[in-house]
Amino acid sequence: MTIQILVVEPATEVRDALRACFSKNQIEMSVLYNLPSLLPRLDKELPSAIVMRAEQPIDGLKTALRQLRDAGHEMPVIVVSRSADVVDKIVALELGADDYLVDPFDPHELVARIRCVLRRCTANPYRLPDEGKRYQFGEIEVDFCARRVYMAGRTLSFRESEFLLLKVFASHPMRVLSRMNILSLLGKNSLQQSERGLDVLVFRLRTLIEHTTGHRYIQTVRGRGYIFVPTLLDERVSGRTTAAWA
Repeated sequence: MTIQILVVEPATEVRDALRACFSKNQIEMSVLYNLPSLLPRLDKELPSAIVMRAEQPIDGLKTALRQLRDAGHEMPVIVVSRSADVVDKIVALELGADDYLVDPFDPHELVARIRCVLRRCTANPYRLPDEGKRYQFGEIEVDFCARRVYMAGRTLSFRESEFLLLKVFASHPMRVLSRMNILSLLGKNSLQQSERGLDVLVFRLRTLIEHTTGHRYIQTVRGRGYIFVPTLLDERVSGRTTAAWA
């Protein structure tokens, strides 16, 4: 799987050094110059992880981390800072950062830390579906290897586009995805599709997996996009999930 890192870094020389090192390690890199632009950027792309520069004072960092996690984004965050103050480290980690690296640092160390946090995250069974196992939520069972979907032992008829959309949702449960996020995750060809066309595709998928079960697995979040909820309590988003690997 391609590693895509979003680097929030105002200094050109640091960005250039990271890009050179990342390229040697087969890591793709995109750039953002300041923290206030982070959330709008995540409506357009979903990186594997974020490397975030913390300027002093760290109020901007604290705001960015709170907003990031409050918005439901769960990708790992590595904070880079010139501050070696243990209080700053603790604050960053408690607000949702996954690692903290004191500057100056060797870019190769950052690469190692990126791979480390990604290994920890992929240990979560609700990340990308394992092609060799079946994924089950409610009455629906999905075989990603055979590209088949079952409900109560009956095979459901899915088009390729509907199956790929289901895989995107199953890979990101309980997480709000904007329409641009979804189109990006579906692949380059899908980026040419309009958001209205995506809404039609979501409607078709809903009809397939919700019509007979009565569960609203795919919910619309007004002004933001969609969220996949593997289980429901009184048709409200629940913090619990019964999705599992068979």
